[in-house]
Amino acid sequence: MKKLFIAQTLILLGGTIFAWSKLIPRLIEFQTIYGTLFHFKDCAIPNPLITACFYGSLAFLAALIWSARLAWNFNEAGARYLRYFLLFCVIFAGSVFSYEVIDYYKFFAGESILISCSPGVPPFQTPCFYGMLFFLAAFIFSIYIARKSKSQD
Repeated sequence: MKKLFIAQTLILLGGTIFAWSKLIPRLIEFQTIYGTLFHFKDCAIPNPLITACFYGSLAFLAALIWSARLAWNFNEAGARYLRYFLLFCVIFAGSVFSYEVIDYYKFFAGESILISCSPGVPPFQTPCFYGMLFFLAAFIFSIYIARKSKSQD
């Protein structure tokens, strides 16, 4: 069981490194332009602290720590709640990705709210799409762990 959680932790480590490697340059760029990270109105580029990238990066970090703790100290309830959290993360990332698709292809007229770290980038090239894939892989792996756990009982 420990090896399975180590593998899941490695998937989440990859997602965490990817997410933060996309977020940190945005934070630095915003800090350079505005001199603060707490400027939220009338920005030429979206403030990274209010984009989905920021919350996805935090979710990756939380899931990584959670999975690593389960690798060293397994308990069924913790694994189940991590699986639920990963499902939520997939839904969150999928929702943001869907919003990016709608915004990019202008399915609806009108001004949209910038929630993406990469406005104007084709949706399948955004960090959110790849983050969603990392979350999906970790979620599918968590289902595999649950089935493997039940077969050992």
